[in-house]
Amino acid sequence: MAKTKPEGATPKDAKATKQATLASFFGAPKPGPRPPSTNPTSSPATANNGIRRPSSTAAAGPASSPVVRTTQGKDLVTKSSPLVGRKNNFVESEDELTPPPESGPSSAKTDSNGRDGRRNAIQVDGDVEMDDGGEVEADGSPIKMGRRAKRKVMYVESDSEGSEEEVISKAKSGRKPRKSLKEDSDGDDFVFDEADDAAMAAAADEYDASIISRSPSAFSASPEPVKKKAAPKKGFVAPKPAPKKPTTSWYNNTSTAEASSSISRPGPRPLVNHNNSQTDGAETPLQSNDSNHMFLTESERSKIVAKEQQRAAESAFDFLEPKNLRDKDGNRPDHPDYDKRTVAIPKAKFNIQNKKADVFTAFEAQFWEIKKDHFDTVLFFQKGKFYELYENDAAIGHQEFDLKLTDRVKMKMVGVPEQSLQFWIHKFLGAGYKVGIVEQAETAIGMQIRNKGNGRKDSNEPKIVNRELRQVFTNGTIVDGAYLSSDDANHCVSIKEFVSDLDGISAFGVCTLDASTGSFDLSAFEDDVCRTRLETMFRQIRPRELVYAKGNLSVNTTRMLRNILPSSTQWQSFKEGKEFCSAEETLDQLSEFFAFDEQELADGKPPLPDAIVQYQDNKVAMEALGGLLFYLRSLSLDKDLVSQSNFNVYDPIKEGKSLVLDGQTLAHMEVLVNGEGGTEGTLLDLLQRCITPFGKRLFRIWLTAPLRDAKAINDRLDAVEDLMNNETSFPSEFVSLCKGIPDLERLISRIHAGNEKESKFLHVIETFEALQHGIERLRTVAETFNSPSVAGLLRSAPDLSAHVGHIQSMYVVERGDKTVSILPQPGADEECDSADAVVEEITGRLNELLEKARKELNLKKTEIDFWHSAQGAKEIFQIEISAKIKAPNHWIKQSGTKNFTRYYTPQLLKLKNEIQEAREIANTCRGEFYKRLLAEFDKDRAVWLKTVRVIAELDCLVSLSKASLDMDEPKCRPDFVDSASAFVDFEDLRHPSMSLNLKGEFIPNNVKLGETEARQVLLTGPNMAGKSTLLRMTAAGVILAQLGCYVPATKARLSPVDRIQTRMGAYDNMFASASTFKVELDECAKILRDGGPKSLVILDELGRGTSTYDGMAIAGAVLHQLATHTLPLGFFATHYGSLTDDFTYHPNIRKMHMQTHVDDELQQVVFLYKLIPGVAESSHGTHVAHMAGVPREVVLRAQSVSDQFFNDFKVKLDQKRKSSLPIPGQADFAWLMRLVNGIIRESDRTKAEVGLQMEVIRECIGRYEMS
Repeated sequence: MAKTKPEGATPKDAKATKQATLASFFGAPKPGPRPPSTNPTSSPATANNGIRRPSSTAAAGPASSPVVRTTQGKDLVTKSSPLVGRKNNFVESEDELTPPPESGPSSAKTDSNGRDGRRNAIQVDGDVEMDDGGEVEADGSPIKMGRRAKRKVMYVESDSEGSEEEVISKAKSGRKPRKSLKEDSDGDDFVFDEADDAAMAAAADEYDASIISRSPSAFSASPEPVKKKAAPKKGFVAPKPAPKKPTTSWYNNTSTAEASSSISRPGPRPLVNHNNSQTDGAETPLQSNDSNHMFLTESERSKIVAKEQQRAAESAFDFLEPKNLRDKDGNRPDHPDYDKRTVAIPKAKFNIQNKKADVFTAFEAQFWEIKKDHFDTVLFFQKGKFYELYENDAAIGHQEFDLKLTDRVKMKMVGVPEQSLQFWIHKFLGAGYKVGIVEQAETAIGMQIRNKGNGRKDSNEPKIVNRELRQVFTNGTIVDGAYLSSDDANHCVSIKEFVSDLDGISAFGVCTLDASTGSFDLSAFEDDVCRTRLETMFRQIRPRELVYAKGNLSVNTTRMLRNILPSSTQWQSFKEGKEFCSAEETLDQLSEFFAFDEQELADGKPPLPDAIVQYQDNKVAMEALGGLLFYLRSLSLDKDLVSQSNFNVYDPIKEGKSLVLDGQTLAHMEVLVNGEGGTEGTLLDLLQRCITPFGKRLFRIWLTAPLRDAKAINDRLDAVEDLMNNETSFPSEFVSLCKGIPDLERLISRIHAGNEKESKFLHVIETFEALQHGIERLRTVAETFNSPSVAGLLRSAPDLSAHVGHIQSMYVVERGDKTVSILPQPGADEECDSADAVVEEITGRLNELLEKARKELNLKKTEIDFWHSAQGAKEIFQIEISAKIKAPNHWIKQSGTKNFTRYYTPQLLKLKNEIQEAREIANTCRGEFYKRLLAEFDKDRAVWLKTVRVIAELDCLVSLSKASLDMDEPKCRPDFVDSASAFVDFEDLRHPSMSLNLKGEFIPNNVKLGETEARQVLLTGPNMAGKSTLLRMTAAGVILAQLGCYVPATKARLSPVDRIQTRMGAYDNMFASASTFKVELDECAKILRDGGPKSLVILDELGRGTSTYDGMAIAGAVLHQLATHTLPLGFFATHYGSLTDDFTYHPNIRKMHMQTHVDDELQQVVFLYKLIPGVAESSHGTHVAHMAGVPREVVLRAQSVSDQFFNDFKVKLDQKRKSSLPIPGQADFAWLMRLVNGIIRESDRTKAEVGLQMEVIRECIGRYEMS
C-alpha cells in the first residue's frame, strides 16, 4: 500500500516520495529466511484447497524478483523477471494477486501484518498435464520441462499437518479467507501524476500476466519452471492519463469514508475453483470486466475462463452426475426398483477407436466394463506392484481411511502397495464395504505376444494388460481364510418365508453357507407364533450376512431378526422372482452342476446331493437356495462353491437326537454370547481349549447340541477320562502334532476352486504327511486306554500314505531365497517339457553369442559375462565388460558403472526378446500344470476331509479333558441313569465359571429335582440372595454333564434331559413391539407348550411386569399347570409369598428359600447363599433399599406401609376363600370331568402321559385343606 503524503511537504519532496514509492513497489526485495511451509498463524486464504500459495510480497521486483518454490523438500530459486510471463497458466489463490506491500525499508521482507513475505509454493502429487514451458534456472542449472510432467505418486500416506506437500483434499477448511489488503489507518491521500499512473498500469499488467503464467495450480503436479528472461528496459513510456479512482481490496470490507481516503493497488476477485471441496469466500466467479479489480487483458481473461470450463468438463464422467445417474435398467436412485449394484453407461463410450468422439481411453474402458456391474463394490485394480482405487472407490478410501487422493485427468485415484493389500481389504470389510480384486491376467510380455498375434491395428481390443475380476469379498462370503479375523464359521444365510392365510403360521426355508469351507446347510420347517426354531437357528449361527427377497419377510419376522442379529450383520435384498429365484428356476440352475438323470450321470456329472434330493419338493427351501445362488453368481463364487457338492441338512432343534437349547436358553444361559455381545465368561469361553481351527468350529456345534443318549454320553466320558490320565503321553503328543496346523478345511475348499498359492499347497501336503505319521503314533498309545472310543476314532481315519505319495510323485519343488515354485517332474508334462526345451535352446544360442563376443575382443572368460537386473525381467543378458575396453561400434551401450560397461548387440537384442517370450510361454505352461495338480488333489477331497473331521473330533475330546483337569476340586464324573422321566441330583454344586475361570470362594449347594423328591421347587428369598445364580448353576451343570465334561460337584447323578427352557431377567423387545410383561408371557407360553417330563424348566419371577393381583394370578396358574400337567423338572423363583400358602397341598411342589440373616435394628441383611427348605419370611426389600443408600426416614416409612399392606392383603385373601375347595382344586376337578366326558381340549394336551397327570391329581385329593 502506498504511503500517504506528509503534511507540509514541498512539490520536490512529493515528487521524490512518489519516485521512492515506485521504486519500492517494483524494486527487487532481498530474500529473507525461508518460512516454514505450514504456518499456523497464516491466513486461511493462503491455504486454498490445502495448497500453500505464494505470498504477494514476493512479487515486488520487476526484473529479478527471486521466487522460492518447494519441490519435494528442496528450494528452487528462480531469478527470472516477473514482468515476463506466459499466458496459458493461471492463479487460483487471491494471495498471488494481492497488492504490493508498503514502501519503506522493511517492505521487502514483511507484509503489512509483519509476516514473512516470500513466495511459498507446494507442488501436488499426480500425473497431470502441464503447459509448455521454457527453461528455469534451478540452483544454477537450466532444467527443460516437457509438455507433460509427472511426479512419483506417494501411496498410503495420510496427510499430516505441517507437511510441506499438502494436497487438494484439505480444501474443506471452514476458516474465513484473510483480508488481502491492510486497511489504511490514516486519511492522507497520495497523488500520482498522469505519467506515473500510466507507468504503473503498464507494469502491473505485465507483472500480473507473469505471475498468472508461473503460478502453481491445484491441478499441476509441480510448479512449472520459468525460463530466465532478460531484464526489461528501464523507464516507462507514458500512456494517456489514467483516471484516479480510490480502490479497495476485494476482501477489505471498509466503509465508504475509508475507501475514499485510502488508495491502494486493488487485488482481483478469486478465480473459480472446480474442486469439490470449497472454502467460504474462496470461490467467486471471475469478474472480467472490472478494470479496477483485475489487471488482465480481455484475451488473458477469456483464456482463463476457457481453461476453467475445460477443467470443469473433465472433472467427472457425465453419467456419474446426480442428474444422469441410473442403474442398468434405467432406474433413478429414488426409484423403488433402483439397483445400486449397477450403473448405466452409454455403449458409445466403449468405442475406443473413435478418437473424435467423447469415448473412454483404453484403461477407462477396461475399468468401467467391470465397474458397471459392481458399482457398489470397492474394486482394487492391480497395476504392477500396486493396487489402485478409482473414482468413487478412491473417494471412499480417502474419506474413510485418509488415503492420499490424486487426480489423474478424469479419474481420482488412491493406491496401496501389494504387500499391504490384505490389511486394507480387512479395513474396508470392517467398515461394511464389498471389496473386489481385479488382477492382471497377463504380464507385459504376455501382452506384447498377444498384440503381436492379433496384428490388426483397427481392432477395438485395448492394447493394455488384460485384467479380470478374481474375487469379490463381503463379510458373509469370504472364501479365503487369510481375510477372516477368527476361526469361527463365517455364515451367510438366505431366508424365504411363507405365511399361511388360514392360521397365520409361518413356514421358513433357510439356506446357510460357510463360504470359507464351501459348506451349504438346508433347512425347512413350520414354526410357531414365537418363531422358536428360527430364533434358535439364528442364535446358533449368528450370520454375518442375511439374504432375503424384497417384501417377503413379515413384520414380526423382521422385528425378531432385527432384535437377535448382531448390528454388524449386513442385509442384502433382491427382487422377488427376477433375482430371488423360484423353486423351478433353482433346480434348472443346479442342473448346470449336477446330474438329474442316468444319462447325465453316465456323462460324468456328479449326482445331486442327498440334502437337495430331500428338499427338492419343498418350495420355500428351494427358493431360499435360489436366492443364495443368485447372490453367489453376482460375486462370481457360484461355480467354486456349488461344485464342491457339500450340502447338508440342518435341524436347529434336533428333537430326539440331542439336548435342545433353544434361542432363549442360549441367551439367558450365556452359552455362546454374554449380555454385552462378547464371549467373556460364556460357557464357550470357559470350556473351549481346542488347538485346530476346524476343532474350534466343531466344539461350538457340540456345545449348542449336547448329547441326549445315556450310552453316547458315557462313551464320550470314557474317552475324556482316558485322556485325563496323566500316565499317558497322548495329550502332549496330540498338541505337538497339531500345534501350528493350518486351517485344512478351508484350504481344501480353496484348492477345489483352484485359487491357492503354491506355498500353501505345499504346506497342506506336508501337513497331511505329518498327520499320517502322527495318527499312527497316537493310535499305538490309544490302544492302551481302558475305553475303545479314542482308538476306534483313530482307526476310522483313512490311510493317507498312497494319496500323499501319488500327489508328491507329480511335481518337484524349486526353492529360491524368497520364492517357492512347483514344477512338473521331467517327462510328466509334455507341454512344459516342450516349453523348457525352447528356453534351453535359446539360452544355448545366447551362450554361443557370448563366446563369440569374447573371442572378438580377445578376452578371458572371467573378463566378460552376462549381466541381469535384479529389478525385473526386462534388463537381462546384457554383455558386461570392463569400462577400459573399447567395444565394437555396432554394440549398443545400455548402462554401466565406474568399472564396467554393459552392451547389447543387434543379434543379442533379438535373442533377448525371444527368450523373454519363451520364458513367458513356459510360465504359462507351468501355471496350467499347477491347475491340473490341484484338480488331481481335489479328486480325493472326501479322503482329506475325513481325516480333518477325525482330527477335529479328537481335538474336542482333548479340549473337554483339559477343561475337566483345570476344574477346582471337588469335581466328579457325572453318573447317568436311564429312566422314563428326568431327575437331577447334585451335591455341593458350584458354577463352572467359579471353578474354571475365577477360582474364588463360592458357596456350593445341593440340588435335587425328581426321583424321590418333588419335581418343582418353589423358590423364595430376598433380592441379591443368589436365586438367579442357583438357577443358572443348575442348568450349566446339566449342560456340562451331557456335553461329556466333568461337573464341579462332589456328586452328580442324573437322567438325560431332552431340553432346557428358561424365563429369566426383565427386558423388553422394542423391535418386536413387546413390553417386558409380553416378553415374559411369550417365553412362558413356549415352556408350557414344549415342556415335558424329561425337560428342565427355569422360571424366574414370572408376573412381575403387571399389577400385583394379575401377576400373582398368572404366576399361580402357570405353577399349577407345570406341577400338575406338564410335569417337568424345574425351579419357580418368585417374590409372591402367597403362592407358598396356595400350594402347600401340592405333592409335586417343594418349598425352599435362600438363607439370610436379618438385623432389623440396623436394617441390614447378610446373604448366606445357601439353599434350605422352607419359605423366606420376607423379600426384605426395605432392607435392600437401606443398603442401597435410600434415606433412613424413607426406608422406615416404606417398612410401615409394607407391614400395613401385608396385613390388609391377607385379610382380603381370607375373605375371598369362601369354598373349602381352593381354585387349583377346582381346576383339577374340571380337568377330570373333561377327561371322563372325552372332551379334552387342545390346550389340555401336554407331553406328559395322562396316567402321570392323574397320579399327581390323585395325590392332591385329600390335601386341599392344607392350603
